[in-house]
Amino acid sequence: MIVQYDGTHFFGWQVQAKGRTVQGDIEAALQKIHLHEKITLNGSGRTDSGVHAKGQVASIKIDSALTSEQLVKALNSGLKKDVRIMSCSETYSDFHARFSAKERRYEYHTVTEETPFTHKRSWCLKYNVDFDLLNECGALVVGNHDFTAFCKANAEVEHKRCIVFDSQWEKTSTGFAYHVKANRFLQHMVRFLVGTMVEVGRGRMTINDFKLFMDGKHPELAVVRAPAHGLYLAEVSYA
Repeated sequence: MIVQYDGTHFFGWQVQAKGRTVQGDIEAALQKIHLHEKITLNGSGRTDSGVHAKGQVASIKIDSALTSEQLVKALNSGLKKDVRIMSCSETYSDFHARFSAKERRYEYHTVTEETPFTHKRSWCLKYNVDFDLLNECGALVVGNHDFTAFCKANAEVEHKRCIVFDSQWEKTSTGFAYHVKANRFLQHMVRFLVGTMVEVGRGRMTINDFKLFMDGKHPELAVVRAPAHGLYLAEVSYA
């Protein structure tokens, strides 16, 4: 199923002991439809608190008498308005939203002026940022790299190498947007990339600083993490 949500009032995707989560809300809605089944929803990525999604993919294994269209309507009737099931379809039996994914694409949105409609959905940059420097940094991200410098320090993963297929900034009517596509992402990776690129763009770091971070060799400075509310999981690909 394709899921969209405004992450403002969620403590992330994954079910937690305390706090509202996207996975928890959808599983609760599913449980009302399939009362006698223990249902576990698998997401393509575990977005953090405050992060949004335009194209989150989730998978479940259920034996349902409902058609795909009926299931979408039934789920949405039981969900709050800040999370929607956009579509769902049957797939092969061993499909897994996370482990079957080949590519994921994220977007990060910035604005130059904050409005009531953007303050929880984009990062307001209240200083001048050099667009060309942003894209110089973005180009350095493409390829097969170890992103140890750009992830949560205690991230429990087998390795920290990611293959980045696309990494570029674009100008929008209200600011800048960063688009990045890779085979996998580490926790907070996009936010650390964006925050550090912005530091370069505003002149507080240099391109050489960014290169040293990419090489994992910077002895003096620390990467900067952008706020969660500008980040969107945009698309997940499986072929």
